[in-house]
Amino acid sequence: MNEFFPPNQSIPEELIFGKVKIRPLRASDNELDYKAVIESGFRPEGFPKETNLKELTAHEKDHDMKKEFAFTILDVDETECYGCIYIKPVIPFLKFAFFNDRIFEDLQIQENDPGFSFWITPTARKLNLYEKLLEELPKWFKREWPYENWYMLGIGPSEREIETISRFKLSQTFLLQIEDQKYILWKLI
Repeated sequence: MNEFFPPNQSIPEELIFGKVKIRPLRASDNELDYKAVIESGFRPEGFPKETNLKELTAHEKDHDMKKEFAFTILDVDETECYGCIYIKPVIPFLKFAFFNDRIFEDLQIQENDPGFSFWITPTARKLNLYEKLLEELPKWFKREWPYENWYMLGIGPSEREIETISRFKLSQTFLLQIEDQKYILWKLI
């Protein structure tokens, strides 16, 4: 695999819209991130804060090495975390997730095309942040990132999320259903 991000280019640092700030996730965000992780149900109650810190440290290291990127979604004052955004090369991620190298052969996705996913808290949902992210992220990607094609991965999206996504400039590229779990890949258009 080639370098995922051009070595001579700077990683976009932040996106601010409305009362929301998106910036790189750091280990020093552990307190706010941990609270958001528990609120979201992304991890069960009792999930160790130290384990969360290890994960944030790994995300920060990968981000700094330009292997993949993790961003925190905060209020502009950085007093509340609403969730996280992950950006990584989509094909290696999908191969890892499905343990299958050939499942994507017919898709016209390049090895280093980026995929993104995000999770948000119930508080963020009440602020319509899901819709706002689907509106703002593509503009940011087009304006500041060095990639032509972008993909969004939905793991177990709800029917409401699928309906919301259908209103934006995303085209469903792939769907895999394993038992009750849906995996959907959309391409930004």
